[in-house]
Amino acid sequence: MVALPLAAEAGEAQLSVDVAAISALHDRGEQIAREALQLGAGAQTEVQDVTVYGAVYRLLPVGGQQEAFDDEAGFTLGMAWDKPAYSADISANLLTFPGEEAESSIELAGAFTLHTAFAPALIGFYDTDFKDWGLELAGGPEWEAGDWTIYALGRAGFVQPGDDSAHRSYAGVEWGAVRPVSDSVEFSLFARSDIADEETFVRRMQSGEITSLRNSGVAAGINLAISH
Repeated sequence: MVALPLAAEAGEAQLSVDVAAISALHDRGEQIAREALQLGAGAQTEVQDVTVYGAVYRLLPVGGQQEAFDDEAGFTLGMAWDKPAYSADISANLLTFPGEEAESSIELAGAFTLHTAFAPALIGFYDTDFKDWGLELAGGPEWEAGDWTIYALGRAGFVQPGDDSAHRSYAGVEWGAVRPVSDSVEFSLFARSDIADEETFVRRMQSGEITSLRNSGVAAGINLAISH
């Protein structure tokens, strides 16, 4: 959620702030927000060959249907390695829901990315409180178009709930573009489409309540990232 570039010199702290507006938030084959703002701030520093980082994240549903979704706040501590052939990242994430009845939890996450064609990545998570876990495989090309970097990303994965209910499989595609505004400011936009084998995306809403679901959804958004 928070952009943390791996470019700080040893011992030098680097700060970043992200502000995004999205039409819907899809995560691991389900929709967890509609018309929302995402706010994030993070800091990182280099310790020998390891990037150590921390971040805070806030999801704020907006619009007339916001009551159907939970506010969310997350707090992250992690470490990342960037090698010539691969990069890796591990983190611990405290997920909370201010003002909501949803329970907080601690999630462990990891990602391993190969520095080769389409940058294939394997991403996994495990919720230590609810015992949910899952894996995702993602990757795709990117290319330059003037001042813009254009990318296409495909993803597929599954989630196994800890309550022994049926697991969810999903797949999706995303297209996006990133453009630097200055040395420290970057603008980006994206559009994505996702499908799952369960009805986990909103079809209709009425009076702040979800009245029907479907097994696919689309989303789009814009983001402004500032780093120093």
